[in-house]
Amino acid sequence: MTALETDVAIVGVGSVGSMASWQLASRGLRVIGIDRFSIPGPFSGYAGESRVFRKVYAEGGHYTPILQRSQGLWRELEKISGTQLLDTTGAVTIFDEHNPRLASLIAAGKDHGLDYELLRGDEARAKYPDHVIRENDVAIFDPEGGYLKSEKAVTAALVEAKRLGAQFLGNRKAHAVETYGDRYIVRTDQEEIVASRVILSQGTGAGAVCKELGVHLSILPQVLTWFPAVDPSVFCREGLPVFLRRAEEDERSDKARLYGFPSADGWTVKVAGSVYMDEVESMEKPLSWDPEYLEPILRWVREFLPGLIPDPVRVALCADGYTPDETGLLGTVPGMDGIVAAAGFSGHGFKMASALGAIAADLVLDGATATDVSFMNPARFLGPDSKFTSLPLS
Repeated sequence: MTALETDVAIVGVGSVGSMASWQLASRGLRVIGIDRFSIPGPFSGYAGESRVFRKVYAEGGHYTPILQRSQGLWRELEKISGTQLLDTTGAVTIFDEHNPRLASLIAAGKDHGLDYELLRGDEARAKYPDHVIRENDVAIFDPEGGYLKSEKAVTAALVEAKRLGAQFLGNRKAHAVETYGDRYIVRTDQEEIVASRVILSQGTGAGAVCKELGVHLSILPQVLTWFPAVDPSVFCREGLPVFLRRAEEDERSDKARLYGFPSADGWTVKVAGSVYMDEVESMEKPLSWDPEYLEPILRWVREFLPGLIPDPVRVALCADGYTPDETGLLGTVPGMDGIVAAAGFSGHGFKMASALGAIAADLVLDGATATDVSFMNPARFLGPDSKFTSLPLS
């Protein structure tokens, strides 16, 4: 079997792995990235054209330093690649005033001195005429929000990493990583890679690693839809923000989350929501979707977005790996100081992927990072004495 040597091996070259490859190569390290799919690939979590970027974050202000770092890195990658990756349209979140997430969203803005605007009633309707805003709704505008061109961003990072000398090996399966003297060996079905350091960023393929770290990774495919606009000029006009909608969670729990983007093609609008298919074991084979999964999105579009024709002209699937607390695993594996786990970002990792990749690079090289990610400690589900000398990767 072929044996290769490198400074850092990256297992999983998707959203985070691509960014870590770029960061490490830019720091002068030899990098080999491997993936079970092609690189870039059609089945990764970044599929589907775009992802929302927000600074005022309902999931909590502890993410703000990561978002701030990611914003700067997205701009840096834009300069390197010569292409726009982060479109700052602003982002408007429409909440039912009783939604418990409203308080955490406002706190995230206040505690970190972020700009935001809060509107109600006729004032909100005047500013956002494309949306149905009810009497109990509150609209919060984040001027630094927008959307990332996810597939283009991953490709830009890979192109730059390769220019700097990184090597990528796609369409192979990694079986295990083991201690190998003072280094590590990654065993695949085609070669063995000996490296001083290893990043495990397998996305939806990280189930075996997560199991060893004491947590189940749920792989949930999500349905993405594109709707034609009644008047295309409305949804492609300058200044139209990304939108998110969170209704009061009641017996219609599927109404909890809806989000969408300004038109990217001049006539359709991408709209998605908290609509997930049943958990699957793997994304290694293409999945089919049932029309029943479209029903909640069609209902939302009819109710909240009257400017769209409520029949999608395009449907696609992506998938993310979810942990029980919907918080990623990012940090050093106990007992294996040169191994960093970066997985389970639970559907909200791409906006931060540039920073997550840079943080993984920090950790794998220095064992520490200036960006606080302690809340993502991958050992939090383990006992205090847990230590590893090897990990299964499939």
